[in-house]
Amino acid sequence: MSPLIDIAPGAERLPLAVSIAELVRSNVAGDAKRRAAFDRLRGAVAIIAYDRETALTLRFDFGRLVIHSGVVGVPDVTLRGPAAVLESLGDVPRPSLPWLALGIARDGGARAALGTLLDRSGRTPLKLYGLVAHPVLVQRLLTVLSKQS
Repeated sequence: MSPLIDIAPGAERLPLAVSIAELVRSNVAGDAKRRAAFDRLRGAVAIIAYDRETALTLRFDFGRLVIHSGVVGVPDVTLRGPAAVLESLGDVPRPSLPWLALGIARDGGARAALGTLLDRSGRTPLKLYGLVAHPVLVQRLLTVLSKQS
């Protein structure tokens, strides 16, 4: 059965929304572990591409995803960065929860969890807010988005 992924009116014209929808659809349809993570996801994730002045809200509700234009409500987790980095979230390795927890204990988690997205200075241009409060949501989100096994 195909996952329920909807793009709300107004968001269908945003390339980032379409690419995220297609990424989630292809990842979830082809892998049982990703499908299980998708079916357990519940929460709101804001994605802000500051260089394109684009904002999206991904609202997960136990096996359903709706992508909205703009930030809707108060998100549980926020990802903020350049569009190129946000579009490459599929290249982030699928994390395990202990790995994320180790990253939280060591240096706030974002650098450890998203180390593949470091720029030349050794810093990640991606800001991740809400990891400490919602580590399971972040772990499942990255599992659903990751193209790597």
